[in-house]
This record gives sequence, structure tokens and C-alpha cells, in this order.
Amino acid sequence: NKFYIYPQAEIKYSLFNDIFIPFAGIGGGLTQTTFGGLAEENQFMNTSVQLLNENNPYDIYGGVKGTLSKRMGFNINASFKKITNKAFFLTDTMGTYNTFNVIYDSLNQTSIEASIFYQLDEKLKIDGLARFNSYELMNYAYAPNLPIMEFQLRGTYNLFDKFILNLNGRIETGRKAIVYDLEDNVIEEDGQYYLSLGPIVDFNFGAEYRYNKRITAFLQFNNMFSQRYYSWYNYPVQPIQVMGGVSFRF
Repeated sequence: NKFYIYPQAEIKYSLFNDIFIPFAGIGGGLTQTTFGGLAEENQFMNTSVQLLNENNPYDIYGGVKGTLSKRMGFNINASFKKITNKAFFLTDTMGTYNTFNVIYDSLNQTSIEASIFYQLDEKLKIDGLARFNSYELMNYAYAPNLPIMEFQLRGTYNLFDKFILNLNGRIETGRKAIVYDLEDNVIEEDGQYYLSLGPIVDFNFGAEYRYNKRITAFLQFNNMFSQRYYSWYNYPVQPIQVMGGVSFRF
């Protein structure tokens, strides 16, 4: 058995009546790794995997948040954290099917993030986020399947409490997968082979009509630009998906 002690501290200060709030802190913790959690992240993994708990000795962060107006706010922060026994997925070349083994490595991650939000009562809500990540692993040159740049956008519009429109999307770039052969578009680093998985561009749009409190109808467009990006190596996602329906409450 192992005994862990983790730091937990935060300091913040309000300037100009909460217009600017500088903050800094340090944290950490132990996350239990379960088969269900790994399978939820990657449903194509092997059923026989070793489970090692994820240890986060420290997570140091700081930044500034605040408000630009009564309806608009922002958050800019940077963080540096260390994780041991971080789980990654590696293609299993020995199996009959294209499945993934779980490998563990120590990870140092630096992230710089900026987000902004706008809210007009309960009528309109919009928020966006941009994040840059830098990874350093003990045994690998790149962090398998983790993005370097991330962008997120969400919006909701309420029209007369009858029509609810929502949009959410994400863009991720810089992801790489470990492969075993030096083929087209494969790069070599320290005797290891990596293939770019290409960008993720995934936007979803939904519309809901509320006839009354008991009867509603909806229409949902998933992956509306029909981008067949790779969620995992050799596993492109399905193109556009359209769903609709009516719900009744009694």
C-alpha cells in the first residue's frame, strides 16, 4: 500500500468591484482507474487490461477572471501539472481486429487557456474557449491522441419560450497516434513512429419546439459538416446524423 499527501490551496483577490479577479492555486489528487472509465473513453480497447490509478502529485495554476460588462465575462489562466500512471491507448497489432491496448506513462502537461462568455438574461447564452497544450512524456515523444490546440463554442437561444435553438462545436488539432511502420506521412522520433490523426471539426445543431409543458418536438443535427475525422487510429466517425422526435408527458 502507498500513502499520498496532496496540496490544496488557492488565493484570489477582487479588484475594481470584481471587474478583475487574479487567482492562483495548487492542487492534486488520486483518480481511480476503472475498466468502465477506460471503456467509456475508448470503446475499442481490449477487455484484458491492467488497471493503475492515476496519480496527480501537483497541479499549479493561476490567472485572472472578471467581467467586461454586466453581460460579458472572461477567464485567462495557465496551469502546469504532473501525472503518473496516465493511461494512453496503443493499437494492438497481435489481435485479429483493430483494438487498443492500455499503456501508462508519466506526463507533464502545460496548458494556456482563454475563455469568454456572453449572456442576455435567459434569452441568449454564448461562450467560447481556446486552449494550447504542451506535453512531455517519460517514454514517448508525443502524447498519443491528445490535442495540442482546442477550440470550443456553445450557444443557446430562447425565442418566446417556444423555440430553443442550441449550437455546440469543437475543433482539435495536433493529435498523433503511435504506429509500427515507416509509411507515407509517418514521422520518426527516437525510434518511434507517429502518424497525424488530422483535425477534429465537429459541430452540432439542435432545435426544440415547446407546444406546452407536456408536448415538445425536437430536431438534432450531429456532425453537421459531415467530417469523417478519426476519433482513434483507423476508426473514422460516422458522417452527419439527423434525429427528430416528439415527446409527451402525462
